[in-house]
Amino acid sequence: MAETGRKPRRATLYLATHTKKDGSYVNEEAKEICETIELAVSESKMDESEITPNDVVGKVLGKGHPGRVRCLGLGATPSNTFRETNFRLGNIRIVSNNVRCSSSGCQEKYNQLMNTLKAYMIMKEGSIPE
Repeated sequence: MAETGRKPRRATLYLATHTKKDGSYVNEEAKEICETIELAVSESKMDESEITPNDVVGKVLGKGHPGRVRCLGLGATPSNTFRETNFRLGNIRIVSNNVRCSSSGCQEKYNQLMNTLKAYMIMKEGSIPE
């Protein structure tokens, strides 16, 4: 972070923590996983700076232990890392995980859903809460 001014990606952290100073891998298993991560990063069309359960590290390593997030140290939990928001509107429960859409159709549906939600909030509450 000191070099670039940005938080490092999870893939970068994984690679840095599984290689030695001379560039060799800590063991054969780490070598295989690191090579898979490097390949996946080079082929990825997602913004890998965004930490999500479906980023390259999440896909390569699979689902982590409940309540933990790999490569981010102690204190990182899914609820504070993936910024999940969860609220209720009457009988409707809404959960958001920083929705990202790659296609214009998906983005259009997401925008339509958000506009409908805003209209509902204004109708029921009189305004949109912060």
